[in-house]
Amino acid sequence: MLQMDFLIVIVALPKIQAELGFTPTGLSWVPNAFALVFGGLLLLGGRLGDIYGQVRIFRIGIAIFVAASLLGGIAGSPFVLIAARMLQGVGAALAGPSVL
Repeated sequence: MLQMDFLIVIVALPKIQAELGFTPTGLSWVPNAFALVFGGLLLLGGRLGDIYGQVRIFRIGIAIFVAASLLGGIAGSPFVLIAARMLQGVGAALAGPSVL
């Protein structure tokens, strides 16, 4: 689910650009915001799972991911969508290492 979200958004980019008025440069931030935050926090997510327990960190990560997905779904501006994608990256970075 977490990795699929990164790739599935690419299919929707033309519709996202038309609906929210992204510039071509700004549109590239939709998938990249997720990837940068996810990659940057992945090791931290694993370490937090070691310290506080894998199940607890997984649940927190999924809760953040779901809340950010809802926020992204109702986003009315490019800024809100990019912020939501960054939060999705945080949630994925917390939940991802717990399932490995």
